[in-house]
Amino acid sequence: MRKILLPLLVVIILLSGSYLFYNFKINKTKKEYYKNLSPKDLDPKSFIELFKERYNKTPINSISMVGDFPENWVKSNDVEYLMSIMNSREKCCGYMNVFSSFISNENAEVGGFAIIFLNSYISNTKINLGLNCNPKTDEESVKKIENWYRNMKDKN
Repeated sequence: MRKILLPLLVVIILLSGSYLFYNFKINKTKKEYYKNLSPKDLDPKSFIELFKERYNKTPINSISMVGDFPENWVKSNDVEYLMSIMNSREKCCGYMNVFSSFISNENAEVGGFAIIFLNSYISNTKINLGLNCNPKTDEESVKKIENWYRNMKDKN
């Protein structure tokens, strides 16, 4: 009787241990996959790259984020990149706050986000995209930012 019980007990322990390990591994990857995105986890370049990458890969062409943008989110080393894409009319996903009850069917433009980020840097204000934001490239804003950039370069 002991000869049968001991191997049976070892097999049961091994099977239940491997099942628990497998189950833990699956649940852990699910939690990471569904992690909410936050602007503080990104910088302007990675933000725009993410929104371009996911364009037409989500049913609503919006990316949900939780939380606010940090103070001084756009740094001085981001300005060159943002200036280079400011005129872009390339389509990308729109921004949607997780608390928004409105789903927009509009597309955003890369240049629109660049303009918002540059205006935040120029005026030293915190970025607020509201509950939904699908910005477009605006020629008047582009001219103002180009003038500011030219003046800034002349001072240096």
